[in-house]
Amino acid sequence: MENQRKLIRLDVGDFLEIRALDNQVKKVKAQVKDFSLMGVCFSSEMEWKKDDILLIDYFIPQELDSVLLKIIVKWSEFIDAEQGYFCGGEVIEVEEKKMEKFASYYYQRLKERFL
Repeated sequence: MENQRKLIRLDVGDFLEIRALDNQVKKVKAQVKDFSLMGVCFSSEMEWKKDDILLIDYFIPQELDSVLLKIIVKWSEFIDAEQGYFCGGEVIEVEEKKMEKFASYYYQRLKERFL
């Protein structure tokens, strides 16, 4: 399969809170495995299905703040009972007033990796 990623994915261990777009009450905690400005891979105890639309509070440690992302799940795979599911999603919307904060965090992590 050809790699269709346009941006470098950065390995991180950041935290997320996830909820389905149609159920904004129940939040599930998860951990980011890697991310770019266009996508997020994460592990979760809950199963998310392909094409689910999720709202994610992506916590940026240096900012002590989170950015709300809307993603569409592209794939989900059960790993085991301890690790749960490993999921990948495409970012389809970033909270407008915090878009610059999310982009700055990505570029900061890029600099840390390559400089």
